[in-house]
Amino acid sequence: MHIRSRLVVLTLMLLAGALLAASFLLTPSKPIKLGTNLWPGYEPLYVAREQGILSSDDVALVELLSASEVMRAFRNGAIDAAALTLDEVINLRVLGLRPVIVQVTNISMGADVILAQPGITSFEELKGKRVGVEATALGAYMLSRALELNAMSLDDIDVVHLEVNEHAQTFRAGQVDAVVTFDPVPQQIGEDQSVQLFDSTQIPGEIVDVLVVRERMLAERKDTIRQLISAWHEVLAFIDDNPDASARMMSERLKVTPMEVKHSLQGLMLPDQKASLELFDGNPSPLQQQVERLAETMLRDDLLDDIPDLKGVVYGGYPDA
Repeated sequence: MHIRSRLVVLTLMLLAGALLAASFLLTPSKPIKLGTNLWPGYEPLYVAREQGILSSDDVALVELLSASEVMRAFRNGAIDAAALTLDEVINLRVLGLRPVIVQVTNISMGADVILAQPGITSFEELKGKRVGVEATALGAYMLSRALELNAMSLDDIDVVHLEVNEHAQTFRAGQVDAVVTFDPVPQQIGEDQSVQLFDSTQIPGEIVDVLVVRERMLAERKDTIRQLISAWHEVLAFIDDNPDASARMMSERLKVTPMEVKHSLQGLMLPDQKASLELFDGNPSPLQQQVERLAETMLRDDLLDDIPDLKGVVYGGYPDA
C-alpha cells in the first residue's frame, strides 16, 4: 500500500477510535436504582424527587409493595440500592451479598408497633392467638424481642405470615388477633379500632432504617452516592422549613391525612447532618458497633445461625461526603 494511503487509513482509524472514546465519555451513566417500600421514614426521598432535589437521572426510586419485595429485588440484582432496616442488612450479608450503609434515614421511636384486636388488653393474652407478621427480618426481630420481654416464645402464638400491604385489611377482617406492623398501617386501621401492646420505644435504638448500596458502587458511582447523601440532608431541611407542604406531599403516597403524617414522624428520629457524621465517625463507628450488637442479639434470639462478615458494612468515606 502506498505510504500516503497508509497514512490516510491510520488517520481514519485514529479518528474512529477517538470518536468511539468520546461517545463513551458523553454517554450518561444509568441511574442507581434504589428500592423502597411504603414507610414514613423513606418518604423524604419522594419529596426530594418531587422538589427536584434528587434527580431521577442520578437515582431512580423503585416503589415496591413490601420490605420482602425490596429484599428480593436486591438479592436478584434488580436494584442497586435499597432502603432497609439494620437487621435486613445483616440478613443480606448472611447470604453473601455486600450491602454497605451510606445513610441512616431514621431511628424508630414508637413508629413500629404490635396491635391487637379490641378486647385484648395485655401481651400475655396473645397466647394461643393468631399474630400476623411480615416474613422479613424486621418482623421476626420485632416479634422476637416483644416475646422475649414478655417472657414468651414463638411456641405460645400462632404466626400468620402477611405482606405489609395485607396488614390493614386482614386485621380489619378479624383474620388475625394481632399484627406486627408500622406506620401508616395503624392509621389505616384506625387508632380506635385496635389496642397497642408493644412499640419500638421499648427497644430504643434497635430499629434503625438505612440506605444501602452494593459494595462495588462505592468505586463505580462515588459521586452519585455523595449526591444522594447531600440530597437527603437538603430535603430534611426543606421538610423542617415547610412542614405543612411536606406533610401534604407525603400523605398522598401514604394514603393518610397530613396530620397523621406528622404524627408518624413524631415516632421517628431523622438524624441531621451533624448527627449522621457522628454515627459514621470513628473506628469502629457508633453505627458499626450498633450493627454488631444487633447481630449478637439476633444470634441469641435464634434469628441467625452465625454472625456474617460485617467488615465494611458502614461506609467509611462518609465524613468526606
